[in-house]
Amino acid sequence: MERAESGNVTGLAAGRVKRLTKRGESGFTLVEVLVAVVVLSITGLAAAQFAITAIRTSYSQQQRSAAVSLGSDGIERMRAQIADDKSKPAQYYADLLAGMGVDGVNQAQVNLAAVGAIRSQPSDLAATDTPDTDANKYIQPVRDTTGKDAKQTKYTVNTVVEKCYRLSGTMDCKTASDLGITGASSIAGLDGSADSSLKTAILSRNSIPTKGFIFDSKTYMPMVRVVVGVTWKDGMNNGKTAVYTTNELLNVVGD
Repeated sequence: MERAESGNVTGLAAGRVKRLTKRGESGFTLVEVLVAVVVLSITGLAAAQFAITAIRTSYSQQQRSAAVSLGSDGIERMRAQIADDKSKPAQYYADLLAGMGVDGVNQAQVNLAAVGAIRSQPSDLAATDTPDTDANKYIQPVRDTTGKDAKQTKYTVNTVVEKCYRLSGTMDCKTASDLGITGASSIAGLDGSADSSLKTAILSRNSIPTKGFIFDSKTYMPMVRVVVGVTWKDGMNNGKTAVYTTNELLNVVGD
């Protein structure tokens, strides 16, 4: 009787023996690695996009802050220009007219109308054929300046002196164009008598009535609205032209 012998498995039998995984051994499959890479990529892109948006928003806010400062400066320049005539409002218009050259005013009107800042027509705006170009002494219709930010944003400060007429008893102040006043319109003084000089002053760019008048059976008082509109290329909106507008309404009726 033959006896079975024990010993190591050899030959083809050895190839059939499977190696058992030792306890504690582990690893990632290729699919798991790819999934992890995709998740990390998406997270990284989202974080990068958030950072870019935050930077652009901060820059846009800096630009707007600079524009607000320039607008306030424009109003302060206007106030300084008429400071000597605080007790003589009838002189305001003449004082403000000094630097308002026709070409500059027309350009300022185009710049502001293009961004919807004003609706007034060139005929509603104060202008003179002989402007004083001394920017240190008189406000100018168009002034370019450079910001102090890293990209040195270019700002255009547009200033116009708009003639408007306040309906008596209200704060509603409209331009001659809005009211429909033309050369054929009938204008009367407050006493009801015809006064051709009133209409001439209304339609002229270098003068304004210094007393109330009657038009279309309603009483109006002349006013001046100084509009300062600052335009620049907005860093948040792909270079779209942005605008900040401020204004001040002045009574020009003398005592």
